[in-house]
Amino acid sequence: MSRSTGPAGAFAGVIFDLDGTLTRPGAIDFVRMRERVGMPEPGSILHWIEAHARSEDEAESMRAVVWEEESLALEAMELGEGFDELVKVLVDVRDRMQTAICTRNNVEAIVAFDNLLVQGGFPRATELFPVQIVRDHHSERVGRPLQNKPSPEPVHEIKHAWGLLERYPLHKGDEGDPPRYPDLIFVGDSEDDLLSGRRAGTAAAWMDHGAEPVSNHATHTFACLGECAAVLCARMP
Repeated sequence: MSRSTGPAGAFAGVIFDLDGTLTRPGAIDFVRMRERVGMPEPGSILHWIEAHARSEDEAESMRAVVWEEESLALEAMELGEGFDELVKVLVDVRDRMQTAICTRNNVEAIVAFDNLLVQGGFPRATELFPVQIVRDHHSERVGRPLQNKPSPEPVHEIKHAWGLLERYPLHKGDEGDPPRYPDLIFVGDSEDDLLSGRRAGTAAAWMDHGAEPVSNHATHTFACLGECAAVLCARMP
């Protein structure tokens, strides 16, 4: 089962990354993407492009590679292991637990995901993720596009969309601090997912696919969505 170091108690909100979290890992070939843009180390490709492109034309050319690889991956997208178990839990608790998707992918990936839910026999599951933050999401609240993960901005935007800013005020903390809001949790498979949550004060769950060491910023660790579902269900009153 899950390895959890988080405090006991019901969750009021859960934020899911999309690629490699709600969907199976491997659809996007990040190794090939990094090779094509000339990125020598792991990490956020978009951030690396911003830091290392020698001109805006070069940056735009590199971003076009990212968009192309993302488009190719849409056809290979599959629902994550245990997704059916997660849906059952989210249906049961939807009047008590807020949910959202936060991805650095584009809106086309959300459309593909929604289509995958319908094809997979979960037509009402699209209602389970009413808040969806994608790359370059323009926030009316701050009047500009949000900074991407690992910034806490997407999490703040989600709390605003949930109507919970009064209960969970804007908070920019150190990822090494104990979660200020342990009943909110960000579930993802990258370091940037966890950092985005921890810097906004939430708990953070690492989706452990076995390819990388468990993040030091994880308060929980899940091997699949079924494990995540079991924890969310067990912690509900």
